[in-house]
Amino acid sequence: MNEVTKLKRGQVKLLEQTMRISEEIKELKHLMLKLWRAEDMEENDGSFRWPFDEHGNLLDNVNISRRLN
Repeated sequence: MNEVTKLKRGQVKLLEQTMRISEEIKELKHLMLKLWRAEDMEENDGSFRWPFDEHGNLLDNVNISRRLN
């Protein structure tokens, strides 16, 4: 097997791992949002705090990586 073939296979494996990690990060973000909503419901008698609207949806201008506690 020559070096070019090894590099191509390595790139494919790297891409597959990157895609898998990306999906796991998306799942974690989704779970974090669910946890934050549940905490708000529990701590505030069913009402939501920022960064959620009154229905528990994430506000349009909010990036979840910048949520303040």
